[in-house]
Amino acid sequence: MAQLSTDFPQCLPRQMIRVGQGRKICLYFQSMKFSELALGQTATRTIRLTPEMIAGFADVTGDHNPLHTDPAYAEPRFGGIIAHGVLLVGFFSAILATQLPGPGSVARSLNVRFKAPARPGDDVSIEVKIIELVPKIRKAVLEGRAFVGDQILLQISAEALLEE
Repeated sequence: MAQLSTDFPQCLPRQMIRVGQGRKICLYFQSMKFSELALGQTATRTIRLTPEMIAGFADVTGDHNPLHTDPAYAEPRFGGIIAHGVLLVGFFSAILATQLPGPGSVARSLNVRFKAPARPGDDVSIEVKIIELVPKIRKAVLEGRAFVGDQILLQISAEALLEE
């Protein structure tokens, strides 16, 4: 869970953020303990996809498939460029790492089924839910989906391990 603080004793330099003129805040994350998780617990996030996100992802990964980078090439098949499916998986991973289960959790497995493409300008909603808890090994099993309106873009299941 993200916390904002103007008191900095536990803040690392990389967590310091400048806001306004000369003012700093500390953004730090508190790890969720396994005992704090509950079946049915959810987390959501909505991201507006931009052409810059798609181009940046192509640059970082080297995946310059013209379906993601060339509007003329992608037009006949998809009506324009589409986002990399794995970019959407990255948004899901961000929820696992920062919200549910949160900082300190380690993804053990991901299983993804792609259903429909996402496009620049789409407001993609990511939804995650805990469906099983295994106390002996501190494992949370989650399922999630990404969608735009009523259109499901992907379905995903994951296992994450927690420290305590």
